[in-house]
Amino acid sequence: MEQLAKKLTVKYTNKGLIARYDFNSIKTNSSSIKECIKLSNKVAKSDLTVLITGESGTGKELFAQSIHNASLRKNWPFVAINCAAVPESLLESELFGYESGAFTGARKEGKVGLFEQANMGTIFLDEIGDMPLTLQARLLRVLQERQVMRIGSDRLINVDIRVIAATNKNLLQMVEEGQFREDLFYRINVLPINIPPVRERKEDIISLIKYFMGRKKTIRLSDEVMEIFMNYSWPGNIREIQNVASYIKIMNDDNEVNIGDLPYYLVDYNINFDEEAAYLKCKNCIFDSVSILKIIKEQGILKSGIGRKNIKEILEANNIRLSEAEIRRIMSILNKLSLISCNLGRNGSKITTKGNNFLKWMENRMKS
Repeated sequence: MEQLAKKLTVKYTNKGLIARYDFNSIKTNSSSIKECIKLSNKVAKSDLTVLITGESGTGKELFAQSIHNASLRKNWPFVAINCAAVPESLLESELFGYESGAFTGARKEGKVGLFEQANMGTIFLDEIGDMPLTLQARLLRVLQERQVMRIGSDRLINVDIRVIAATNKNLLQMVEEGQFREDLFYRINVLPINIPPVRERKEDIISLIKYFMGRKKTIRLSDEVMEIFMNYSWPGNIREIQNVASYIKIMNDDNEVNIGDLPYYLVDYNINFDEEAAYLKCKNCIFDSVSILKIIKEQGILKSGIGRKNIKEILEANNIRLSEAEIRRIMSILNKLSLISCNLGRNGSKITTKGNNFLKWMENRMKS
C-alpha cells in the first residue's frame, strides 16, 4: 500500500497535480490564524465541501492545500484552477473537458477536464465568485450528483472528488444582487473558513517579513521601519509582505534595515516631512540641501564623515556653485533639523537616520 502511494505521488507530481504545502507551512503567531488551522484540521477529516473566504493574498490556497494533505485523499490529485484567470469561453472546456470534434479548434483526441483529473482527490476552485452564471448551473450538478458530462458528449462520467472553493468576494451579497446562484452558494458554504487579513493580525507582520527575507532574516529592523510595518494596512496581505521582503533583500547592504531600504510607497504612507521641506523652502535652500545631504550620505559610506571644503569641491564638480559661507549656513540649518550631525575635526559631518529618511522622502517627491 505504501509503495502504491509513493508511485501515485510521483505520477501526480510529474503532472503538477499535487499539493505542496501542509499546516506546518503556515507561519503564524496569531491566535486567529491558529484557530483557522485548528478548524481546518477538523474540516480535513470530512469529505464535505469547503468555502474559504478572505482578501486577496491572505493564503487561501495555502489552506486549501493543507486541508488536502491532512485528508484521506492526500495521496491523490490536488487540482487547482483560478476561475477569474481563465476566459469564460475556455473555462467550461477546462473544467468539464470535451470530446473529439466538439467545436472548432478542439483536439482530435478530445480533452479530459479538471473534474475528471481530480478523481479520488481534491479540486480547488479559486475565485469562484468570478464563475459565470451559466457554469454555476453545471457546477451545481457536479456537487449534487458527482457526475460530469464532457462538451459534445451525452455520457455521464462519475467522479469521486472533494471540492474546496475560495473567494475574496461577498457571495451572499452577490446572491442578493443576482450575480451568484443561491442554491450553489448553500451547496458550497457547508464548511466555511474565513482567513483574517494581515492588518487584523499584526503579531505576524515582523516574523513574516523576516521569514521571507530568508538568509537575511537575522538582520535588524530599525525602530522607524518597525513602526512603518506595524502602522501600514498591508492591502496586498501576505503576498505584499513577500514582495517587500524581496525588495529589502536587494536594496539592503548592511546589518540593519532603515527607511531608505523600503519601497517608496511605504515611506510615503507613513512618514511626512512637509514641515522640514517648508522650512528649507522658506530659507531658499531646499534643493541645495538635498544635494548636500546626498554628498554627506555617499561620503559617509566611504569614510566616517566629510567637511565643508570637500563638500564644496564635490558640488563644483557637479556644476553647483556655493560659497563656503553658504554651505556653512545650509549645514547649520540641516543640523538644527537633526538631518545631519556636525562634528569637529576629522570626523566631519554625518547624515542621521532622520536625514536618510528625509532624503528618501524628497527623492520620491521629485520623481512624482
